[in-house]
Amino acid sequence: GETGIGKSTLMDTLFNTKFESEPATHNEPGVRLKARSYELQESNVRLKLTIVDTVGFGDQINKDDSYKPIVEYIDAQFEAYLQEELKIKRSLFNYHDTRIHACLYFIAPTGHSLKSLDLVTMKKLDNKKCCPVLQVNIIPIIAKADTIAKNELHKFKSKIMSELVSNGVQIYQFPTDEETVAEINATMSV
Repeated sequence: GETGIGKSTLMDTLFNTKFESEPATHNEPGVRLKARSYELQESNVRLKLTIVDTVGFGDQINKDDSYKPIVEYIDAQFEAYLQEELKIKRSLFNYHDTRIHACLYFIAPTGHSLKSLDLVTMKKLDNKKCCPVLQVNIIPIIAKADTIAKNELHKFKSKIMSELVSNGVQIYQFPTDEETVAEINATMSV
């Protein structure tokens, strides 16, 4: 998502912690990816989380290639993992997996439709699905949704979903049937 859209605030809230972040300057010459890893603990569950921020995304006058550093970063992480897996003496147990498993894609709450930058970027991320090993789960989030009236938010969400479907962009589908949810919960509690 674009600079100042609420990415850091959501991450802080989602994980109930204060992640370190720098205020955005809005004058980046290009898109820069900044990865930070954290070890979180809740009860007896330890989680190693890496958050990759897209610094400067959407801030340039010419936004045509804004998606490229993101796609290149994702490709590089999958390649690094593959190289580790192909080693004769691999140490995947100690290896820090830096692949991107989910992309929380923040959409500005314009109320009209997706910006062309958002659509192009999500299409490029979705093209990874031609090879399941390179898959990135896209989870669109309407940023600052609390600033939009409920009926307008519903219309905006429907419009976004319609645009994604008509452009062939597949997003992550959360499991909704009770059996799948129970199965996931059972594996998570082991």
